[in-house]
Amino acid sequence: MHAKTVLLLIFAALLAACGSAPRPADPPRLKAALEAESDGAKRYGRGDYAAAARRFEEAARLHAAIDDTAGAARNRLHLARSELALGRGEAALAAAERSNEPAFAVDTLLLRAQAQMALARDDDARQSLAMATTQCGAACPQAASLHLLQARAALGDKRIEDAANHAAAALKLLQGKNEAAETGNAWRLLAAARLAAGNANAALPAAKAALDIDRRLAHPEKIARDWLLIGDIEQRVMRSGIHPDGADATAAYQRALDVAQAAGLDEIVATAARALNAIGMQKKPVR
Repeated sequence: MHAKTVLLLIFAALLAACGSAPRPADPPRLKAALEAESDGAKRYGRGDYAAAARRFEEAARLHAAIDDTAGAARNRLHLARSELALGRGEAALAAAERSNEPAFAVDTLLLRAQAQMALARDDDARQSLAMATTQCGAACPQAASLHLLQARAALGDKRIEDAANHAAAALKLLQGKNEAAETGNAWRLLAAARLAAGNANAALPAAKAALDIDRRLAHPEKIARDWLLIGDIEQRVMRSGIHPDGADATAAYQRALDVAQAAGLDEIVATAARALNAIGMQKKPVR
């Protein structure tokens, strides 16, 4: 998943500690490490993942130099998230595997699973998720994120009912929480699972719920992917004969194309263009 809630929670806790009652000034090296981490978090929040990765790597090194193993491990996980956001699965996996702090065991396993999925190492990802499930339990803070990754893995394995169940479980855990990005991810996964099950009518409102959230968060890639998913759903509706002209699917793919072109998302531009071309070919009369 791309802006992970765990990162924001850890950074929020860091800021809260810094804003508590007056205390002696931090030693210079610790201050430098915390400043690098703080700057990395700000850059990550702005979507400047390359700069964030450099700052988190620096923070990890500074924490390691003062024998702060927890701080070093935390920043290696931040680094892994940044590398994932940059699409660098190998680098993300390497950073996650260097974080061996027991307090972050579940977070580490979840990041390993994400990187392994990105690298199409499905067997390794299943193993990481199984280990995370054992360590997480029913009430751990990462339970919703775990369900989302399990939903992704299940979709990849064509276990459609399991995917829908995990996405629904994540939505239930996220209800009432300030976790907009994860909630949008859950709706998107639920929509994809419902579409894969052949239930386009139920998939459409779930996809639109994801789109509403991603628009509020102003996340171009997710918005474009939401429109692609809506286009796929409308394609299924078109084939059922409800909207045989394909106008709704065409409009959705065009929106995906427009957003992707404006944001420079070449892969999504190509996908949307292929989908529009396919609809155009379907509408041509057979000679």
